[in-house]
Amino acid sequence: MDPWISMISALTGLLVGGAVSYVTSRAQLRIQAEHEYDRSLRDLRLPHYQRLFHLTESVPRQWLSSSPDRAGLRATRQAFQSWYFGEEAGGLFLSQAARDAYFALQNALQAAADGLPEDTATVTDRDSVIVRAKASALRHQLSADLGVAQQPRRPWITPRSVPAP
Repeated sequence: MDPWISMISALTGLLVGGAVSYVTSRAQLRIQAEHEYDRSLRDLRLPHYQRLFHLTESVPRQWLSSSPDRAGLRATRQAFQSWYFGEEAGGLFLSQAARDAYFALQNALQAAADGLPEDTATVTDRDSVIVRAKASALRHQLSADLGVAQQPRRPWITPRSVPAP
């Protein structure tokens, strides 16, 4: 009887070990595939997000001279729309959160332009604050999507500030 017990124990151990190995290998392969997908999507997004980030230059944190006029707001809005639907279809690569921020900015630009009586009238202070806040939110979301707004994961590689000359 003893040889049968040891044989059954060995077979049971082999089956359980095989099942556990199968389940863990499968889970690891799934995680690895998701990681590769995320990495390739980030690599595809990067040039499109860089171009959109560059377009937000027309809506800075603070206007350098005077606030833009209606024609300027419409030109900015058109540049964003050309990026979204253009030849490279940048809008296709936006995450849902970035898409929400993008359309919030587009709507704010349109509302600010529609509120002006003529093409040479400049945007009001209230609309200026709204438009600049929406542009800032879009820039922050683009950074977050690419993961560039995060601290390094290794504490020993935290960048130090450079002393002033």
